[in-house]
Amino acid sequence: MNKKPYIIAEIGANFNGDLELAKHLIDKAKEVGCDAVKFQLWQKDELINNDLIKDLDSGKVRIENIDKWETKEFGLLNLKQQIERYVLTYDQHKELFKYAKEKQIDISSTPINKFGADFLVDIGADFMKISSMDINNLELIEYVVNKGLPTYISLGLATISEIESVIMIIPERYKENVYFLHCVSLYPPEDEIINLNFINTIRNTFNVKVGYSDHSIGYEIPLAAVALGAEVIEKHFTLDKDMPGWDHKVSANPEEMEIICKGSIRITTSLGNGVKKLSYEENLKKDKFRRSFVAFRSLPKGHEICEDDIMLKRPGTGISPDEKKYLIGRKTNNYIEMDKVINWTDLV
Repeated sequence: MNKKPYIIAEIGANFNGDLELAKHLIDKAKEVGCDAVKFQLWQKDELINNDLIKDLDSGKVRIENIDKWETKEFGLLNLKQQIERYVLTYDQHKELFKYAKEKQIDISSTPINKFGADFLVDIGADFMKISSMDINNLELIEYVVNKGLPTYISLGLATISEIESVIMIIPERYKENVYFLHCVSLYPPEDEIINLNFINTIRNTFNVKVGYSDHSIGYEIPLAAVALGAEVIEKHFTLDKDMPGWDHKVSANPEEMEIICKGSIRITTSLGNGVKKLSYEENLKKDKFRRSFVAFRSLPKGHEICEDDIMLKRPGTGISPDEKKYLIGRKTNNYIEMDKVINWTDLV
């Protein structure tokens, strides 16, 4: 629980078709403390079929983070035009992977088929990612897991039985590589349906490694996931939330991502091991901070101590509050000044 989570800046389509912007996002992710950046590997005819594109453009079907948007250069873009603009080609992937390696930050992309998985391994992906839309694509999941790289599987839209089906196909030798990321596939989800405690349910039910893929607004929810033991945090990343595009509004900007990165270190450091043991510093402080009995008035030698003779004050170097029953009725063997700490050596 006290290992810093692996933090992935999900750039996805937030580079808006601009390779220089993609590189700038990589730079910023590294600068604010992310461990990795991630893109998405699909080609323009692989993502959505034409009928659904028509339904989305006509408004017949609505997805909360996909809409028409306008650019200065091209005017109003429909979904088909957006897809053509957002595609990241194989050659562009190679260029960005080379760039990320030079910047010493991990990089990968989300494949949607076996060919994409092979390509990512060939160009040096540091990990693999299965998106929520492929949680029931067991053939692809098994193929990706068997590449032997750390693999992060998003559980958005998944049922418990579907999660169990995925777990059953993971070879024993690769179980330590696979992390299951709780995810709510809404952009953004309302707080009351985020259900972060499902992170504990996954871990305790299936004895697997867990993480969290976030679509919420702000940085609080990812940090809460870290406190619940998420070992991986994936968060959409942008330079400007007001840019046109699919995911900018639910993304963290550099300031928010830096809070997530630094906050996760502090949280995991503070979680500890769950064992109650006073630190060296606490033990030094204990005697000064606690209270013990002092004389409420001057007490002569041979005086039998009663309730009215004593009171509790710092420091805690004398007789402690929980030893009061052994103090009342004892006689003094010397004169005790008012406000002096009473010790056992002062009593008969």
